[in-house]
Amino acid sequence: MTGQSSTFRSPDSSPAPSLVRASEYSFSELARIYNETRVDYIVPMPMNARRMEEYVRHYDVHLESSFVALNDHDEEMGIGMLGLRGRRSWITRLGIMPDQRGHHVGQFLVSKLIEAARAQAADQMQLEVIEGNDPGTRLFLKVGFEEVRRLLVIRRPPGEITGTLTFETEPLGADAVRECLASRAPGASWLDENASLLNMGRLGGLQVTLPSSKASWIVFYETPFQLSHLVLGSEDDLIALALLQAVHQAKPMLDTKLENLPLASPLWSIFQKVGYVESFRRIEMRLTL
Repeated sequence: MTGQSSTFRSPDSSPAPSLVRASEYSFSELARIYNETRVDYIVPMPMNARRMEEYVRHYDVHLESSFVALNDHDEEMGIGMLGLRGRRSWITRLGIMPDQRGHHVGQFLVSKLIEAARAQAADQMQLEVIEGNDPGTRLFLKVGFEEVRRLLVIRRPPGEITGTLTFETEPLGADAVRECLASRAPGASWLDENASLLNMGRLGGLQVTLPSSKASWIVFYETPFQLSHLVLGSEDDLIALALLQAVHQAKPMLDTKLENLPLASPLWSIFQKVGYVESFRRIEMRLTL
């Protein structure tokens, strides 16, 4: 289904882009379009068909409310996707073809995604923009988004843990993982909130107990090559350190990535103690619809 915006005017007076719902494309096509918009991006984050399909499922992307923008020659100009959970919405996978930038295509797509969110009765919208992406930040501020906080994307390469604390560990089953997640404090970003994690499946977890009888848990998402989406049940320095040491002692050969850790989190210094380094930062932004 296509449509035009009667209010859109590009600087060179070219026709407004037409829109095709993302649901009309295969996951392979969506991945190709997205990758082509990100070839020169600060952090490209390439996708394939499988990863695109998983992303849509994990983060409740509503393909009927997501769009590919086309020019009057039916050539792709850009893509933007909308996640929906109840009355909350999230703009994601937004990208403009390099040769189409500077013509307000991004603003056009964002405005259409806002309209789509309102049509689905959403009253809040959020997104993350990479710190240093000044054109993107200016665009989102222009349409009314406000900065909320800085978020860290951090990584730890594979490697043994040395100098570990003394503790006992016990693996958590699926029911226990759900109970742990249900007890966590609010404030997680869209990527790491409980709904996203439970959509993923393949969650693992450990219960860690110190000699003092202090105990807590850590939950994580595991693939054959990587750990991600770590959730710690305590921010106490000693217990948090034991939790991280326990998971890396159990999984020493896996690369680990954690996205959207708040810069102000007291856990950041603990992650650094076990070898995590900063990859880049994001700015979380929100808009009341």
